[in-house]
Amino acid sequence: MTFRCLFAVLAFVLTSNLLAQETPWLGLVPEVEHTEGELAGMTTYRLYLYTLGDNDFLVSCSGDDQNPMYLNSTSEPAWFQHDLATTALATDVNPAFFDAFPEFAYDSWFTIGAEDNTATVDVVELADPEYDAFEVFENGNNVAVESNVGCAWFVLPTPNSEEAFSGEDQRILVAQLTTAGDISGQIQVQLFPDFDNQNEFREALPIVMACNDPEALNYEPMSFNTDGCLYPPVDAVAELPESVAFETFPSPADDRVTVVFPEGVLHEVAGATLEATAVDGRVVKAWALNGGTQVLDVQGLASGQYVLIARGRQNEGLQFRAPLLVRH
Repeated sequence: MTFRCLFAVLAFVLTSNLLAQETPWLGLVPEVEHTEGELAGMTTYRLYLYTLGDNDFLVSCSGDDQNPMYLNSTSEPAWFQHDLATTALATDVNPAFFDAFPEFAYDSWFTIGAEDNTATVDVVELADPEYDAFEVFENGNNVAVESNVGCAWFVLPTPNSEEAFSGEDQRILVAQLTTAGDISGQIQVQLFPDFDNQNEFREALPIVMACNDPEALNYEPMSFNTDGCLYPPVDAVAELPESVAFETFPSPADDRVTVVFPEGVLHEVAGATLEATAVDGRVVKAWALNGGTQVLDVQGLASGQYVLIARGRQNEGLQFRAPLLVRH
């Protein structure tokens, strides 16, 4: 076996390991693309916490100064909020009004499992008096919880809170978001795997599209399933931008990470710039690309999850994206 072949095999193994789901994650699933009326041009998404088991219990979603919560949309206003909504929680949504006010069904809200007030689970909100994230959200604005007190919505960990369990599909509903823009951010979650309060998972997780199919319109390398994949009509396949995944290792990276582009597309990345984008949408570092294999210095990046995107190429129809996990 030649050195090049051996290198390719090792890179494939490392990339495959990146794709194995080892922790819970937050995935966006597009539900309805609106083309008429008040919501024309908007899309309603469901945000789920995907878990590793079918008896996992989501206790809370939150943010504070140590683990900020960001929820951003590129549109203005950021979120569709119906006039009938009295709070930011799904458990205050009465589906009896949907027939008379159809748009109310697509109101933006936070939750833990529940879709409306018919659920058994009781979701409670706690807000920092100096920064009420729920009021900010209800006013249609982007949310940035960075205070010492923080904000949270939670449920009591009891068997009666049925919707807070992951179930057979191993996912728990966290939010419904209707917007005309692109969504980004992160939320800290508190989870009891297998409903064991002695085995807590608590971490700020980035919001990603739930689509790991490179053939989809909304491919996301950091995803682990295809729940949220969108595909074009069959007769429009030839017009799609092509998505090209490249390899990054090791993961997590400490001071350096190696990126490897497929040989067949080296001419496409020559002279391009590789950008590291944070979960809040900021470009935090960039490197000039000068070859198919390159070692990047990531010592200046804070520990966390990023997306690497190649920019400044002649053919912007090709999309080059890869996940980057940094842990110092």
